[in-house]
Amino acid sequence: MERYKKVLLIDDDDIVNSINSVIIKHAKFASEVETINSVPNAIDALNEMKSSNNAPDVIFLDLNMPGQDGWDFMEEYEKLGLNGSTKVIMLTSSISSKDEERASSSNHIAAFISKPLSPELLESIYNSHLIQS
Repeated sequence: MERYKKVLLIDDDDIVNSINSVIIKHAKFASEVETINSVPNAIDALNEMKSSNNAPDVIFLDLNMPGQDGWDFMEEYEKLGLNGSTKVIMLTSSISSKDEERASSSNHIAAFISKPLSPELLESIYNSHLIQS
């Protein structure tokens, strides 16, 4: 049985989204995985999901994207008022300690995790950052 109903992957790399989607489904982490490759599209989709009471349980967010990045997404996300019902995991290739510090100081980011995603990493994220919240 899946742990979550819906996961949203936000990453500009469609191949990474496809791979992560397969990993999430294969690990039975979520029954539904939606992928979006830009911040504006993600904000639009979340607004629609919120209005239909279909917000994702977990968002995996890439930090480094062209145009608007993960931090731009977080600014808009905070305005949506999902009130903690969705957990945001920053899944990134960034090795910047400043990015990690910024993420850890956010009330809206549950974890700052380095790519790549794997079934073992999903289990660790679940046990360390999701079941306690």
